[in-house]
Amino acid sequence: MRDLYTIRTAENVSFDFELAGLSSRALAWAFDMVLIVSALFALGMLAGIFGIFLGGFAQALYMVAAFLVQWGYGTLTEWAWGGQTLGKRIVGVRVLQSAGTAITFAQAAIRNLARVVDLLPLCYGVGAVAALIDRKGRRLGDLAADTVVVRQRRSPRPSAVMAPVDRYNSFIRDPAVVHASQRVTALEREAMVGLALRRESLPLAVRYALFSRLARHLEQRLGVARPDFFSEERFVLNVTAVVLSGGAEQGAPPGIAAASARGGLS
Repeated sequence: MRDLYTIRTAENVSFDFELAGLSSRALAWAFDMVLIVSALFALGMLAGIFGIFLGGFAQALYMVAAFLVQWGYGTLTEWAWGGQTLGKRIVGVRVLQSAGTAITFAQAAIRNLARVVDLLPLCYGVGAVAALIDRKGRRLGDLAADTVVVRQRRSPRPSAVMAPVDRYNSFIRDPAVVHASQRVTALEREAMVGLALRRESLPLAVRYALFSRLARHLEQRLGVARPDFFSEERFVLNVTAVVLSGGAEQGAPPGIAAASARGGLS
């Protein structure tokens, strides 16, 4: 049973990602295929209309547009939406680099171009076999792009991140802080939540170093000054509470999925 994918940082802190199974990836692919087929159908109708005037040139344009839709949809959405297409968002899975960070445009392009091979001979036969054999559940496109597909779980409530005494204060209700929290990325959110939830199990030196580094990063990135009476840890926990209470609309940390041996792979 291959469920967990663990990444250990240079500070010796481990983060567990729960691998997406074939069934959830197949469902995400099915949702995406509905969108792609609908777009291709609309393009086909337009090609038929313009074909009256342009003849074979309209058909050539359709072939180019069809390729761009099939390849570009997955590439652009995964790159722009932090490893997610619309289907992946609905199902709750995302693509990450094997290092646990967001995928690049090149990686999104490679894994979507390799989909042509994974689809062989029919309905992701090659991709399904590769995913079943690989211990990280990767199809050939993932192997080529050095990516993994994981599930995301529901965000923890602010109470799981900070003590009740710290949850109600003027800082987390400050409109400027709430507005700034909307710029927090999915990766920053995952780092904040992961560190907040694991802080009690970390050695004090590591805990202090990680919170100090993250606090400085958030101050510079968001333009939010740390109050003098806040430690670096308390500052990070308060910003995390704002994000989890709705200040940002980024993706949540990955979660778990059941595996299945049939269907397409997103």
